Amino acid sequence: MKSLWPTTTNTTPRPSEVSLRVVTMVMAGIMVEDVMAESMGGVMIAAAIGIIWLMAGVCCWRFSEQLKALGMTMLMLLPFAALGFAMASFTGGPQKELHPPGVMTATGTVAMAEAMTRSRQRIRFTPDGVGSKGTNVGRDWRLIVPAEAASLSPGDRVTLTARLQHPLPRLLPGGFDFTAHALRHGFSATGFVREVEVTGQGDASTIAVMRYHLQQRIIAALPEEKAAVASALLVGLRGLITPGLREDFRASGLAHLLAISGLHMALFCGSVLFAIRLVLALFPVFSSRYPALKIAALASLPFGAFYLMVAGMPISAMRAFGMVCFVILAIVLDRRGMTLHHVAMMALILLLIDPDSLYDPAFQMSFAAVFALVASWMIRQQYRITTVTTNPPGPGRKLMRYGGEIAAASLIASSASAPFVLYHFGVTTAWSVLANLAGMPLMGFIIMPAGVLAFLLMPFGLEPSAFFLMGQGIDPLTTVAARIAEFPLSSLHLPSPPAITLVLLTLAMVVPFMIRAVRVFIIPLLITGGLVCWIIQPLPQLAITNLHGRIYAVVINSDGEAVISRRKTNGFTRSVLLRPFGFATAQYAPDADGSECRRGYCLIPVKGTGQSPGEDKRIALVWRRFALTDACREADLVLAHVDALYPCSDGTAIIDPAGISTSGGILGYSDEAGFRLESVNKDG
Repeated sequence: MKSLWPTTTNTTPRPSEVSLRVVTMVMAGIMVEDVMAESMGGVMIAAAIGIIWLMAGVCCWRFSEQLKALGMTMLMLLPFAALGFAMASFTGGPQKELHPPGVMTATGTVAMAEAMTRSRQRIRFTPDGVGSKGTNVGRDWRLIVPAEAASLSPGDRVTLTARLQHPLPRLLPGGFDFTAHALRHGFSATGFVREVEVTGQGDASTIAVMRYHLQQRIIAALPEEKAAVASALLVGLRGLITPGLREDFRASGLAHLLAISGLHMALFCGSVLFAIRLVLALFPVFSSRYPALKIAALASLPFGAFYLMVAGMPISAMRAFGMVCFVILAIVLDRRGMTLHHVAMMALILLLIDPDSLYDPAFQMSFAAVFALVASWMIRQQYRITTVTTNPPGPGRKLMRYGGEIAAASLIASSASAPFVLYHFGVTTAWSVLANLAGMPLMGFIIMPAGVLAFLLMPFGLEPSAFFLMGQGIDPLTTVAARIAEFPLSSLHLPSPPAITLVLLTLAMVVPFMIRAVRVFIIPLLITGGLVCWIIQPLPQLAITNLHGRIYAVVINSDGEAVISRRKTNGFTRSVLLRPFGFATAQYAPDADGSECRRGYCLIPVKGTGQSPGEDKRIALVWRRFALTDACREADLVLAHVDALYPCSDGTAIIDPAGISTSGGILGYSDEAGFRLESVNKDG
């Protein structure tokens, strides 16, 4: 058994193999630019690519047939790696700067408005004169408007006073860079509005106005919780979703339903296609003369484009719409509608538009899931055995087959995206298949068709009845999410895998479809290598970060328990600090077993590498400046929540707010020499 595919004498690469190789090389070029450009320089990397390309040409000219084949492959593919490198280097343009923090009064235009929980609003505000041509400051502010302020809509000219702050930085090494994400989307500041006055009307995007009014129609027709889900599904605005509801969907494995992606686009366009074809079937003379399916498929395309725009054009929806376009084109041309060639081409298009999207969690999880689903379908078609029977399956068997297909699709998609989910969020669930068995029929037969019907009835003011039907499907969906979220193992917290694990597991999934002659044993070898890298990676023993001027720290004590330095720590900060360790909860330091607390500080025992239990190292968490001297004398490392005015006299390392402000968040690893510290700003 040499290959995943049946043996064939045809060695001509399939279109999917060629496109997968091309997009893989483009991704490699983007990653090389991100990892090595700063240390080696773009010119050196470009020169190295050029030398390898010339060597490939030499191989094609005067070596063995095997080397000639390898050289020809590299000769054709290396330019695409260079293309990815160049796109990542030059398409970003000059890096925008952040707006200075502080209380600001400004006049400008509301570019986007979204309803949030507790009657608040989130707006995108474009101030006059900020970020104008010739400056390097990002243009827009993302602001929260309190409930007592005037309700704002896109296009409003306002004068407001707001307390601005920078978007969050990367809080820990390897963590998500909130600042870069904000700048990529055109935001230079975030903040809270104190006072606002509407002074007139200005220009606004038609799409922003449409999204705002659609959400207002949804809010008017449905109760709050149902309106929150409907708003997320139909217009991509999730501000109304409460933290509890969001956690229920995440813990149950249904969180993907709240982010518009391939499922939503397929159900939306499929509902339109079905409705149009049903109408055409009412005219048998017309439908017997003309291809009703092709007409309905083409007619559904503008509706899909409309849905993409009102959804806000997220990456997952753009990928989904592109795939729908390929499927509709295949229907019109009588070709196969879903292949890996289409998946690869869509990925290539998005990467050429925005190379940085390669690092977007939505891009990674979306393409991992759709690749696995299409690949599994292709394998199934390859080995499918067609049986002829005179007894068609009954309703029970059809229902079982439908349930089996949902379970299989859920298992395949969740397995493919699980490494990326763990890498970015550090948590997964054991019940996604069960949740999707209950949730997918509700989405497919009630919720999304009713949503399409609501859009069609809105021009006539008849949408409340459709929204009522949609709410009847949302209600059991939220109930399923809440019930399954209560199951044991609904939240599996694990240490995030290293990047090399993602690379190896992705190659294990892609290589068999990219290189037909690959031997089967390569796949488990890559999977095993990825899992081994994950298992043997050293786990940190401390994490410390600065959030809005306050120091937060987590230490893993000698009993293997997480100890946190502040009793009052919000859920977001707690999850960020615990993610590197794979923990869900932490004890406040004075309450933890083994902590030795004195006036103003606590000593936390930490197991050192290669040491016996009696030789534990000790980390001091210091809250008062007067305790620094004693902490320095008793601890191997001092984490101070106050500025240290002097170093430890015995040379004990001390980390204080001033140091964190310079270095960024820190992860600490215990070794024979003491503690090895990794910081966000490695030069800090």
